[in-house]
Amino acid sequence: MANQEMYKLDAMLHIVWVMAVEDRKDGSDKWATPEEDNYLDTIRKAENINIDWTDFNAKRKELGSGEKIIDEACKALRSCGKDWRIKTMGYMQRMGWVSQEDDLENNMSDKEWALVLRAQEALGLTDEERKNSYQNLPRK
Repeated sequence: MANQEMYKLDAMLHIVWVMAVEDRKDGSDKWATPEEDNYLDTIRKAENINIDWTDFNAKRKELGSGEKIIDEACKALRSCGKDWRIKTMGYMQRMGWVSQEDDLENNMSDKEWALVLRAQEALGLTDEERKNSYQNLPRK
């Protein structure tokens, strides 16, 4: 996958992965919590995504920062149908709720929330679409 543009399936997984690691603790050996790793696999199974994790990690390393990954993923997702963009937004929010961060009320950190709002704008989704995007998606 290196030096190739993202397609809708890997774009979804990449943007959700960035959501998972947005609050990575400094000095942590792992990028994501076990719960976040498990939820990424739940998404893969639910969406029937056959992905080569070596290629996935190579693409992530090629792009470097989460900012570049978000930009590339949103670029790929903008050409997808609205239903896919809404579903991706829902998975982002579900990922934000998977592990407790700094907000005791909703499990989503301020950094994660900012990422959701950034993606919402980049994907051309309304507040209502964002609010309803996680309905009927697997929780864990």
